[in-house]
Amino acid sequence: MKKDLHPTFSHSLKELIDDQTIVAFNVGPSGEVYFLFAVDTLDYRTKDDGFGSFAKTIPDSPQRYRVLILRDGDLELDLAISDERFNIHEIQPLGNDLLLACSRSAYRGEHDFDLNARVYSRDGIFLREFLLGDGIATIQTTRRGEIWTSYFDEGVFGNHGWHAPVGAAGLVAWNASGEKTYEYDAVGPVDAIDDCYALNVTGDEDVWCYYYSKFPLVHLHEKRIVAAWNVPVRGSPAFAIANEHALFACGYSQADCFQLVRLATNGRSSLIGEFSLIGDDGDPVKTVRAIGRGTKLYVLSDTVLYEIDLKHLTATRQGR
Repeated sequence: MKKDLHPTFSHSLKELIDDQTIVAFNVGPSGEVYFLFAVDTLDYRTKDDGFGSFAKTIPDSPQRYRVLILRDGDLELDLAISDERFNIHEIQPLGNDLLLACSRSAYRGEHDFDLNARVYSRDGIFLREFLLGDGIATIQTTRRGEIWTSYFDEGVFGNHGWHAPVGAAGLVAWNASGEKTYEYDAVGPVDAIDDCYALNVTGDEDVWCYYYSKFPLVHLHEKRIVAAWNVPVRGSPAFAIANEHALFACGYSQADCFQLVRLATNGRSSLIGEFSLIGDDGDPVKTVRAIGRGTKLYVLSDTVLYEIDLKHLTATRQGR
């Protein structure tokens, strides 16, 4: 039976977002929350030709975007970005600048492919572009400006013309200039990444990932695998980490269910709790998007942002 889980923080976005469409939601290395809104009508998909529609990298007309950054519930930045020629799906800080990225990149030839990383100043000025590859699932940056990208299956196995995909390893690190500094190397008891479902960059040296098909939870320290667990959760898009616990959001067949896992030694783990997130109105929250950063899960539901601190949850359970 699921227990009630009350957020440690909630913030209404209703007065900030008007009727604009959220196209990206992410969290920075210091816990600041990033939103990207499309001002104009979205042109994200090709027209259905009877065989289905497909992701569109570049819209017919440049898009206008709006960036919002919240820190501890306070508005830190409200920025307009105009004439961006790519469809954008991800946003993160990059040093003092902003990294916007399209999750898709088409390959047409050795020197002809989409440079889908777009760097802007905090004044909205376009600075530079570089390649992060096709099939990006998630991007998280570090305080020192390193970029971690995870990839879904098309980015791993290739599509959009990529026969040797940039994201074949499933998890890649880059410097701020777009040069690779690391590719995931599955050693020891873990398999290669087929589809990286969730990423949590907890610091400059520590990164956690969780991926298909066996869904191990893997801890990297200084770009080396130092621990891995077989966890009893499948298909979660986000998780938080605190000491010997992980909190997963919404896995397969577990819509709006949060699962608490204890991480033991020798790769063992156990499910010790299942929860429903309860909103300020007393009703269960319907999760639209979830991001894990460090010890916290950030959950977006319609126009409300919820924050769940795993350390607070485990301390509360231990205090009973």
